[in-house]
Amino acid sequence: MPISWLFPALVVLICIGVFLNGLRFARMTQNPWAGKTLFGVSIEGHDLPVERVRLIGKLQMVAAVIMLLFFALLLTETLGPVDMR
Repeated sequence: MPISWLFPALVVLICIGVFLNGLRFARMTQNPWAGKTLFGVSIEGHDLPVERVRLIGKLQMVAAVIMLLFFALLLTETLGPVDMR
């Protein structure tokens, strides 16, 4: 028996999570990776200026909204028929 509400619910939760993560990065006052290491190796992006970190957050926020709109159009069959079996 298929669960037709599971996929849209997961899409919405993922988009909300990505949006909130982008909001967190967009409000950063310093680079969160500066001076951090993982198993003794510097984390990639440790030398990014804070403006670039904020830009990453803003891009995540925009991408989350676009993906949510895309899936809403897809699931309402605006872009064509979808078989949800």
